[in-house]
Amino acid sequence: MATKQKGTQPFVVGLDIGYSNVKRVSGYADDNDPEVVVRPAQAAPMSSLNGNSTLKEGEHFVHVNNVPWVGFVSPGRAGVKRELHADYPATDLYRALFNASISDACKDGRTEIDHLITGLPVNQSRNPDLVERLTKQLTGTHVVAPKREITVHKVTVLPQPVGILNHIYAYHPDAEILDESVVLVLDPGFFSVDWVVFRRGDIVRDSSDSSMDAMSALLDAVNAEIAKDFGGNGPGRDKIEIALQSGKQYVYLYGDAVELAPYIQRASAVVAPKALLNMKQQMRFLEGEAIDYVLSGGGGGEYYLDAAKDVFPRSKVLSPPAPVAPVASVAYGYFLQHQ
Repeated sequence: MATKQKGTQPFVVGLDIGYSNVKRVSGYADDNDPEVVVRPAQAAPMSSLNGNSTLKEGEHFVHVNNVPWVGFVSPGRAGVKRELHADYPATDLYRALFNASISDACKDGRTEIDHLITGLPVNQSRNPDLVERLTKQLTGTHVVAPKREITVHKVTVLPQPVGILNHIYAYHPDAEILDESVVLVLDPGFFSVDWVVFRRGDIVRDSSDSSMDAMSALLDAVNAEIAKDFGGNGPGRDKIEIALQSGKQYVYLYGDAVELAPYIQRASAVVAPKALLNMKQQMRFLEGEAIDYVLSGGGGGEYYLDAAKDVFPRSKVLSPPAPVAPVASVAYGYFLQHQ
C-alpha cells in the first residue's frame, strides 16, 4: 500500500536530469528549506561497473526493466557510453537516474510524490507529443527495486529555462520589474546552451535555440589551454569534468596538481562569447527592442556571466542567488513552480 508521510502540504520534487549532473530539490510545498541534492548523471547496470559492486557514497541501487542498475555512479566507475542526444529521456540511463532520484527523495517510508516537475529543452518543450510522452513516462507507479514501488501522482514538464527564471524571480527585490521587462534566460548545460526570451512574463514565440558551445566545448577548451602550458594532449575532458563534479579546484597531470581556475577563465573567454554572439545575431525578431535582463543559471551558468556582460553591456546580468547553488537553480525553479 502506498504511504504518505504526515503533512498537510503536497510533497513536491523538482528534478533536473542533465547530461553531467542530476539536480533534485524536494520537500513539502510550503518548505522554505527543501532538500537540495546534486549527483553525477551517470548510471550503469551492476554487471558493467568498473571495480567491485560495493556501493560508494552517494550511489543508489535501483532496477530498470527488472535489471539491477546503480544510479549516481561515482565518476569513472560507469563502464557505459554517455548518452548525448535529443532522445535522452527514452534511454535506460535516464530511467535509472529517474528511479534513483525518486527513491532517494522518498525517505522514511514515503512511497508517494504528489507533484514532480521537470523540463525539456525549449525546442522540445514546444512539441506536444514529446511533452505528453515524458509526462506519461514519469506519471504512475514505478518499480524502483524488487520490493519497492513509488507512485508519482502528477507530472509537469516545463521549458528548462523557466526554472532559472522562477528561481531568480522568487528572490529578486522587485520581481514586478521582471514581469514588465524583456528577459533573456541562458541555461548552459553539458550538451548545449539553451536560451529563450521572455517578454513581459511570456515566452516569445520562436525566440529560442540551442548552441553547441556548451560545457563539453568549454571542457575541451580548458584541456587545450592546459596542454599549451604543459605539453602533450592535456589531462583530457573526462578527468577535468570528474574534478569539477567532485568539487576539486585542480586536476593531476604528470603527477602534479594543476589549478583549474586560470584555465577555465581562459577557455571561457573563448567559448562563451562565441556562443552569445551567435545567439545575439538570432534575435532580430526583437526589432530593436532592448534586452533588459540576462539571467544565467544551470550547470555552466557561472562561466557565461562575464561574456554576457560584454555581449549585452547595457543589460542587467543576474545569476541565481543563495541559498541554492547555481548548478541546482533549474531544479529549484521547478520546485517553486508548484507554489
